[in-house]
Amino acid sequence: MAQSPADPHLTAGERHLDTGAWEEAEAAFRRAVEAAPTSAVAHSKLGVALANQRRLQEAEQAFARAVTLDPRYAPAWSNLGNVYRETGRSEEALQAYERAVAADPDYWIAHQNLGALYKQMGRTSEAIASFKRATRLQLKAPIRRSAGGPAPRIGCLGRTAVLLVALAALGAALLALRA
Repeated sequence: MAQSPADPHLTAGERHLDTGAWEEAEAAFRRAVEAAPTSAVAHSKLGVALANQRRLQEAEQAFARAVTLDPRYAPAWSNLGNVYRETGRSEEALQAYERAVAADPDYWIAHQNLGALYKQMGRTSEAIASFKRATRLQLKAPIRRSAGGPAPRIGCLGRTAVLLVALAALGAALLALRA
């Protein structure tokens, strides 16, 4: 497979994301977008760097561009849903998560995000089903660290969001047991 001109910038940006150097990651991903303006991955990664800086409007634009370029790129749909959820647009978030799941039914992070949204919306049984699906998919095919590579990140909103989702899953499970 031929290397894209954006690849070195994407690699550099990932390293910066892994260390929490959001501005440096943004700069690297902007260079990736310049090198490959039709790369959904480059636009999506730029969105991740912007979201981590709490520049959600710009992140939304980057994710929207990514899904326009490649409507089958599930991570961009899922991260777009995160931005919508974070800005109080639950129905738009629901649609984005559903698009992520439709684009890649095995993308467990989208199922996890969908479960958290369902929980937030008070749709407990749907939340439990999404969390169960996410857990099964994660156990079946977890995201692994590449040989010598950095640890994988989960979504654009970082480890705190993952903790909140896990707590929401626990809460949903406890509610189900009480019913």
